[in-house]
Amino acid sequence: MEVFSSEWAAAWREQLNASDAFRRSGDGWRGSLVVATGAGKNGAAARAVLLDLHDGACRAARAADAGDLERADFLLRAEPEVWRRVLAGSLDPIWGLLSGRLRLERGSMSRLVPHARAASELVAAAGRLGGRFPGDGPAPTGAETAAEARPSERPAAEPAAEARAGRQGEGGGRHPGPPGAAPEPVYQSTSSRGLDRRCLPLRLWEKAKRAGIWNPSDFDFAADRRDWQGLDDAERDVLLRLTSLFQAGEESVTVELLPLIAAIAAEGRLEEEIYLTSFLWEEAKHVELFRRFLDEVAADASDLARYHTPAYRRIFYRELPAAMRRLETDRSPEAQARASVTYNLIVEGVMAETGYRGYGAILERHGLMPAMQQAVERLRGDESRHLAYGVFLLSRLVAEHGEPVWRAVERRMEELLGPTLELIAEVFAQYERMPFGLELADFTDFAQLQFRNRLERIERARRQGVEEVLYGGAA
Repeated sequence: MEVFSSEWAAAWREQLNASDAFRRSGDGWRGSLVVATGAGKNGAAARAVLLDLHDGACRAARAADAGDLERADFLLRAEPEVWRRVLAGSLDPIWGLLSGRLRLERGSMSRLVPHARAASELVAAAGRLGGRFPGDGPAPTGAETAAEARPSERPAAEPAAEARAGRQGEGGGRHPGPPGAAPEPVYQSTSSRGLDRRCLPLRLWEKAKRAGIWNPSDFDFAADRRDWQGLDDAERDVLLRLTSLFQAGEESVTVELLPLIAAIAAEGRLEEEIYLTSFLWEEAKHVELFRRFLDEVAADASDLARYHTPAYRRIFYRELPAAMRRLETDRSPEAQARASVTYNLIVEGVMAETGYRGYGAILERHGLMPAMQQAVERLRGDESRHLAYGVFLLSRLVAEHGEPVWRAVERRMEELLGPTLELIAEVFAQYERMPFGLELADFTDFAQLQFRNRLERIERARRQGVEEVLYGGAA
C-alpha cells in the first residue's frame, strides 16, 4: 500500500481499533487529527489523512481534503523522509515537533501534550502497516534504518594542543613509587600547573562561595503558616503536591550525584571536582529546606508518595538512578552525556525550572508565604549554577568527542521528552479546575522553550573547540 492513501488510512483505522494500548491511552481524546506530507523529493504530490478520534477509538479514517485541513483540531505536516523515520520508530513524534522536523500547523502543543502517549500508539499502529511513499521508492530496510540511527563515522574532534598538554584532566594521577610499592599520587595543586582559575568550573565555584552561602534554618515561616491556614483545600493540595515532587526530587539528585563526581575525579579534572563539592552541598540544603516547609508550614507527616505520578516515577525512580549509577561501571563519554542530560538538562533544566515557575505563579502572584518566596529565589540561584555546569559538561564532551556524544545527547533528550511533558499534564489532570488560576499551556510552553534553548546551546559545541568551551560562556 502507498502511505497516506485511502486504502492505507482504512487499514490504519483497523489497527487502531484493534489496539488495547490505544484504547487505554486514547481515553479523553476527542476530535479530528490530520497528518499530511509535503511534496516528495521526486515531485510526488502531497498527501493527507484524516482521523476521527473518540475516547480510544478511531471512528473514521480517510484521505483528507482541503476543507479537512482547515477544520481539523490538529494538523501535523512533515516531509515524506521525516514521516518514514516516524513510522519506522526512529523519531518520536513529540520530539519531532520540538526539533522542528514535524510542524503543528493547526492546534497547540498544550492541547496535544495530554495525548502524548496516545500519539505514540497512533504512530506505532501506523508503523505496523508498512507501505511506501509515492514516488520515493521503497521504504528503507531494517539494516538501512539501523544504519541511520547509528552515530556518524566522522572521527571525534581532536582536543586542542594546550588541552592535550594537561588542561583536560591530566593534572593529577599517579606515578610509579619505590620498587614494590603502590604508585604514588601526583597533586595538581602543587605541580607547575596549579589551578586554572579562568575556566568556567572555577568561575562557578567563585559564584557558589559568594551566592550559595545561605542557611535553610534561617527562614522564619511564621507568616507562611498563617497564609497556609487561610488557603482552601484544593489550594493546599496543589502546593503540597508541588512541594512533595520537589522534596523527593531534591533527595534523588543529592543521592545520585556521587557517581558523576567520582567519574570527574577519576579523570583528574580537579577544577570541576572542586565546583561539584558545592553542587552536592547545595542539593543537600534543598532537601532540608523543602522538609522544613512540609514540617512547619504544611505540618504534613504523611506518605507523600501518593503524589508521585507514573511519569514522575519513571524519571525519578528509574531513569535518573539508572543513568547515574551506570557511571560506576561505564565512564565513557557517551555514558557521561546520558547521565548529564538526565540530571542537568531534564531534571534540573526543565522539570525544576518549570516547578519554580509554578511556585512563582502561586506565591508571588498572590502575595503568599514571604519566607518561601525568598527561599525559592535562593534555590533558583543555586540551580542556575548547576545548569550552567551541566551545559558546560555536555558542551565539553561534544567538543572533545564529536558526533557520537552529540547523538547520545539527542537520543537521551528524545527519550525523556515525552515523560517530562506527561508529568505536567498528569498534575493538571488531578484537578477539575486548577487552583490559583494556573494554565496548562503556560507550563507546557515554558518546558518546550527550556528544551529548545538547552539543546541549541549544546549543539553550538559541535562547532567549537575545547578551549572555547572551557573559557567561554557566562558563569
